[in-house]
Amino acid sequence: MHREILLAKITRVIAEEALSLLIGFAAAAAVLLVSGYDPLRVFSIMFSEGFRNWRILMEQSTPVIATGLAFSIPMLAGLFNIGGESQLYIGAFTGLVATYTVYNAVGQPLLASFAGILLGALAGGLWGLIVGYLRTYRSVNEVVVAIMMNWATYYLVLYLIVSRFTDPVYSHMSVFVPQPARLPGVAGFTIISIVAVLVYLALKYSGLGYSIRAVGLNPKASLYAGFNIGRTLLSTMALAGGIAGLGGALFVVSTIYSIDTTMSSIHGLGFLGIGIGLLGRNNPIGIVLAGLFISGLQFGGQWVELRTGAPPYLTDVVIGVVVMALSATYVYELIASRMRRGGE
Repeated sequence: MHREILLAKITRVIAEEALSLLIGFAAAAAVLLVSGYDPLRVFSIMFSEGFRNWRILMEQSTPVIATGLAFSIPMLAGLFNIGGESQLYIGAFTGLVATYTVYNAVGQPLLASFAGILLGALAGGLWGLIVGYLRTYRSVNEVVVAIMMNWATYYLVLYLIVSRFTDPVYSHMSVFVPQPARLPGVAGFTIISIVAVLVYLALKYSGLGYSIRAVGLNPKASLYAGFNIGRTLLSTMALAGGIAGLGGALFVVSTIYSIDTTMSSIHGLGFLGIGIGLLGRNNPIGIVLAGLFISGLQFGGQWVELRTGAPPYLTDVVIGVVVMALSATYVYELIASRMRRGGE
């Protein structure tokens, strides 16, 4: 009986996603037609080129999988974490500086890489902890705090790069991760995928995962049942920030090796993670798949721009329409669920 219910649920989800995908691409095709482009040609280029090179796909998906997880974990606890952007910024910057400094100090590449990744994750965790503390003990809305921290961290990192960590040869770049300390791009994807699996298992089987889900479903009942809501929210935000920071550090150490002085290489990855978290239905495994899918569309979109002369914003609009269509059903379910709980 349980197996039949599970199978019916999976079938329903697949049918919903397939229908949403068709609606999304139909809407995107309409946008392309109005803009004067052939939808079939655009989609052909986007899919044939976007998913051809799996190494690039895995490299580019690493940070957005991390920020997708950083959004979805607090969401399960009833928090709306849009601070993945700042948590990724500080993780990427800390990872870069730590790797650079440790390697130059001791000359051990693996130690330098490990230090960069670890300290990047800790820095992101601290940023998440700040949001969680203000939300839990000062009743400051986490969205307001996250928005302020996103911009404050952006300019903080930008200032530090320009004033103290600019590369002596390339003035528009930060210092580079030393060549021996660089990890292969696949390593970053492998690590963040392992983290996603561990998060899935923790949410399903650990005490923290149970408390996160319980607090998210009904905070009042959780309080009466003896759950420490404050500690749960703090732990949730620290974990989310740590994963976003880890994603930033991995992206720097294994893929981009430096941060440009406009931060365009990491800007927007936190916000993209929100869409990926919703697209993956707040399921860590689904988020990995959603991250690969969206990264493939983005990479394919670059080829569309090259071959058709389409402006960059057009492919962004196409991808945005597809993401909204795919996420719409799940977002509706979330809103309906929250409204039902609010009326109880």
